[in-house]
Amino acid sequence: MAVLPNWIYEPLPYLYAGAGVVAIMNLDTVIGRISGILLITAGLVVGYQRYEYRNFQKQRIERQNWLREQARKKKTSRQEWLRAQAKQFREDINHKNDDF
Repeated sequence: MAVLPNWIYEPLPYLYAGAGVVAIMNLDTVIGRISGILLITAGLVVGYQRYEYRNFQKQRIERQNWLREQARKKKTSRQEWLRAQAKQFREDINHKNDDF
């Protein structure tokens, strides 16, 4: 698949819609007007699909960041719990040594 430079890729939906408007205004045949309507429709569809995909990607990244943060919090709390348990075990061992 060919990769277009960003300066060409981004304005394509506007170019489609603009060409459609020009075709509707300048071509007096039925085929010309239908082609213009199809170009405008193509521009709208491509623009909407790009918007939806980018919105989906943004939500996916936000969700991944939230999950990472939750995992970090859980890891931190687990480490704190393990430290507390280790401290308790050390104190229990020291009490047993003191009892002898």
